Amino acid sequence: MKAGRVSRTAEAAAALRANHHQNSSNPVFSDEYAYAMTNARWRLLLNNSMFRKVLNTTPVNQSFGKLTAQVVARSRYAEDKLLEAIANGIQQYILVGAGLDSFVLRMAEQYPELKIFEVDHPDTQKIKIHKLKKLGTIPSNVEFVSIDFEKEKLSDALLRSSYDTKAPAFFSWLGTTHYLNPETTLATLQNIASIASSNSQLVMDYSIDYKALEGIERIGSFAITQFTRLLNEPLLGTFTSEYLHQAVEKMGYIVLEDLSGTEITERYFHQRTDQIRHTQATHLIHLQIV
Repeated sequence: MKAGRVSRTAEAAAALRANHHQNSSNPVFSDEYAYAMTNARWRLLLNNSMFRKVLNTTPVNQSFGKLTAQVVARSRYAEDKLLEAIANGIQQYILVGAGLDSFVLRMAEQYPELKIFEVDHPDTQKIKIHKLKKLGTIPSNVEFVSIDFEKEKLSDALLRSSYDTKAPAFFSWLGTTHYLNPETTLATLQNIASIASSNSQLVMDYSIDYKALEGIERIGSFAITQFTRLLNEPLLGTFTSEYLHQAVEKMGYIVLEDLSGTEITERYFHQRTDQIRHTQATHLIHLQIV
């Protein structure tokens, strides 16, 4: 991400959420603000009837649609688990690298007791806050926490905020670990564990090395790596599930659930007529601090 602008992959993800919301008869995840959150070039494409028609054909859904499924499934899964956590008493929600997520407009007012912390780079936050104010009123239970991830730890930023270290919290960390070295991902998980109280939870997605995949999945995963390189945000980090589980358990987490691409498809995309299926290249993991 260049200084003074939003991540290009965040803008692309918002465009995919917008297309799914606008053009799917049964969206897995509905985000009515995604269209406005993405950039003008993506909006121009989404307004083009030919582009929309091609983007939503069965052949494209069976290939590029795997990326759409990845984007909408991670948001749906994180919010499913968040709502379960709220029902069990958690009242703090931290969006790590919040990007263009629209939760504060879609859901914040429904949960006035939930304290929401959007943590992101100040350049991204400045642009996002401007977008949010154009779309509506930012609820009073939302706090924006600026951080330069290259210069400070997440814990340092949260300690400057009204975050309560003694109360359990729910962390979502989506669409980010793929672009980080594995060591950076593990260091961040360790840092979260150091500041979060027991019974806090975290949902994140992570990548499997495309070389471990076969057939169209391997080709598709490789294509995505090239696509992100074109956006100047190359994929860097992959894990095996066994290694990641062992690493986080040493930090004090327990693995509540780790969904493979097949399991995500079964949960959210089973028997869809549009043929959208989740890629095998990424997993969704749900952790809890003991």
